[in-house]
Amino acid sequence: MPFADVNGVRLAYDSVGEGVPLLFIHGGYGGAPTTLAPQTHAIKTILPRDRVRTILYDRRNAGLSSYTDAHYTLPTLAADALGLLDHLSIDKAIIVGSSAGGPIALELALSKPERVIALCLPNTGAHLASLERPQGKTRLELVQRCKAEGDKAVFLSRKDALRVPPPSEPKDAAEIARQEKLKAALQAVSEEDLFRYSVGEIRNFEAYLGVDYTPRLKELQMPVCIIHGTADRVVPYAWGETLHKAIPQSEMHPIADADHGILSYEGAAIALRNWVERVIAQRR
Repeated sequence: MPFADVNGVRLAYDSVGEGVPLLFIHGGYGGAPTTLAPQTHAIKTILPRDRVRTILYDRRNAGLSSYTDAHYTLPTLAADALGLLDHLSIDKAIIVGSSAGGPIALELALSKPERVIALCLPNTGAHLASLERPQGKTRLELVQRCKAEGDKAVFLSRKDALRVPPPSEPKDAAEIARQEKLKAALQAVSEEDLFRYSVGEIRNFEAYLGVDYTPRLKELQMPVCIIHGTADRVVPYAWGETLHKAIPQSEMHPIADADHGILSYEGAAIALRNWVERVIAQRR
């Protein structure tokens, strides 16, 4: 993967196809699993390569991009994305923010609407750090502990648990193989690197705390597409409905019985592809 030095970090990115630029902002919060055994993003094979230039990148503290112990915010992460577009000499792009990439996409679209052709929000929400969910409380507690006790002390109390992959339900042989690779890599990784990955993940958690874009959703004027699985166990389907209700011009695509990782479902892939093709057609 090539790299771009933007906004004080080095971002790994990839680009496939030619045509209208589309920037994909991935989900998750980075850390060891994304670097030691990265997932393949479904969007890479969804869009027509003769009409769309799909750009994917690893966010800071994720994948092959820079890890930093600096504190930052969602506007920082949005500035990273814009910096990559600048690096590629792209003035405007379709923005797709999936899961934890959604709030970054919202920040980008709200702060720099002139850079956004259209916005797609798959399996995401406006307030991902909501304390209504157990994950939100757990992440808040980790951030607070790091501030009170220090990053190293918190890491030392967790380091054995960090070498055990998070529970998952692999959907196919490729994901089973990735999980096995991750399991082995977590056992082999140095303590120094594991510490770096752990701090990076917690810095990502911190960036989302207290951020709720719901009151500002009505400001969005560009075309907006929302795709959400009705059986999503990570980001509740109701959060997607909240986005749709608050953005008057948005269109909603519920994918029946689909869980998180929505773009791996055929119905979601079709919905995204058809929407992108309509956006392109309307620009002519």
